[in-house]
Amino acid sequence: MTRWRAVAGGFALAACSEALVFAATGRVTLVGGLAGSALAGYLAGDEPAEGAWHGLLTAMAWGIVLIPGLVVLSVVTDAPLPFPIEFLLPLLDTAGEATTAILLSASLPNVAGGALGSLARRRDDRSDRSNGQPQPRPTDGEPDDA
Repeated sequence: MTRWRAVAGGFALAACSEALVFAATGRVTLVGGLAGSALAGYLAGDEPAEGAWHGLLTAMAWGIVLIPGLVVLSVVTDAPLPFPIEFLLPLLDTAGEATTAILLSASLPNVAGGALGSLARRRDDRSDRSNGQPQPRPTDGEPDDA
């Protein structure tokens, strides 16, 4: 089941961090989306598959906002492509290769980030139990059993 609060939290982190990076450097990266996906995975729970799913959803939601914004920036300010795509595209020969590289670079790292966020949650839950706390934190949308 999708935990939309986790996706919204990841989206908010991606938007805020990208805004800060853009304000400081004038460049757009894909790092904010990666951080947002990791947060979404952490908030979703301790199963890596759920974290990966929520990381992917966060990346796609952020991409819906980021891509039109990049188009506007490139038309209005002649801004470069986001990091790391600006370094990958010169190595590619065809439109199919470019499309594949863009889609994979915008999705697979976020899936891995979401899974790593879930693994971090699992580690935190285990350390909480070993410190004598009775139960792990409830995940989004689940009632507290205490």
